[in-house]
Amino acid sequence: MPEPVNPSVASNDAQTPSTANDAATSTGADTGTAAGTIAADGAVSVDPGTGLPVDTTATTQVAVNDGFLSLPVIEQVDRAGVVGWVLAAMALIGLVLFFYKLVGFLRRGVFADGFVGDVEKHLTNGDEAQAADLLARRRHPAAQIGLSGLNLSVSSAAEREAASDLIGARARKEIDGLNGGLRIMSAIAVLSPLLGLLGTVMGMIEAFQKMEGAGSRIDPSVLSGGIWLALLTTAIGLVVAIPATAFHIWMQGVIGRAAAVMEDVCTMVVNRDELSHRARQKASNVSELRHAAE
Repeated sequence: MPEPVNPSVASNDAQTPSTANDAATSTGADTGTAAGTIAADGAVSVDPGTGLPVDTTATTQVAVNDGFLSLPVIEQVDRAGVVGWVLAAMALIGLVLFFYKLVGFLRRGVFADGFVGDVEKHLTNGDEAQAADLLARRRHPAAQIGLSGLNLSVSSAAEREAASDLIGARARKEIDGLNGGLRIMSAIAVLSPLLGLLGTVMGMIEAFQKMEGAGSRIDPSVLSGGIWLALLTTAIGLVVAIPATAFHIWMQGVIGRAAAVMEDVCTMVVNRDELSHRARQKASNVSELRHAAE
């Protein structure tokens, strides 16, 4: 005869598989939802071992930083320490300054100074209008100064002296503008090898301190590694200083040439009456000689 079945026990037993299935379904749904979220935005990843979400943003940032530091030049600078990064910053400043000055020279027409001979020819012939038109079409600082000087009267010695002072003051202002930034380039050229030498001395001190701490158990690799890392800062300093010195010398030469052109144009403008008078006198002498020869 079968035993009576307790309704509550039967009900619980009947519900147990359903609960397990629901839990499994819920877990599968959660997993599918998480995976779906990952596939949708790609910002959060789930660790397969723990099932916990992992932020990939920090991992990506670390990978980018590691990739940046693994570049050959950046790696060497990073090995040089603080002094290496200071020298790298100085190199970047010098490079930006060089291109800034180069663009400024091109915009002001410093390299186009072949008009001086034509200006002298026009002033010698007494054709100030042609000389003014030629200067107005040039961007060179000397052309602008010469154009302003043509508007000044130079009939007497006092007027020539006053005009010379005014034109000279403007020329000095133009030269000061062209010299802007050269002190920074000069400072980079002078200080970068000194900073490199400072880094080398500091690295050597650190290497010998490690030798002292090692006592009789001195490892030659420790000493050689410390020495070459110390010498690395000197090499970086020289790499920064040599181009900076070359750029500084070149820019000084360009500005010196522009100053010489300004001086020539100012002299011709201030003494334009004398130039035309000498030309007329020379022409008259030639004419007299021709008549005498006839």
